Amino acid sequence: MVEGLAICARDLVLAVFRLAVADHLSVCYGHDEPGPNKRTKGSFQAEAADFLVSPWAAHLADLAGFSVDTVWKEAQRQRLQDLELDRAA
Repeated sequence: MVEGLAICARDLVLAVFRLAVADHLSVCYGHDEPGPNKRTKGSFQAEAADFLVSPWAAHLADLAGFSVDTVWKEAQRQRLQDLELDRAA
C-alpha cells in the first residue's frame, strides 16, 4: 500500500512538471494522451518559467528522484528549437 502511494505521489509531481514545461513552451498538454499539436496564447509562460527555476521545483524534483536542472535545460533547448522553426517558417 505504501509503495502505491509513493508511485502515485511521483506521478503527480511528474504531471506538475509536464504541465509547467508545456506552459513554458506554450503548447497544449493532455494528461491522458498527447494533446493537440497546437500553440497556446502563452499567458502562463513566465509563471511556468518562474516555477521551473524555483527552490520549490528543485525540492519536488528531488523528492520524485529527478533533476530540475535537467528539466529546465531540456525545456530551454526545446523552446530555442521552436523559436528557430518559427523564424524559418
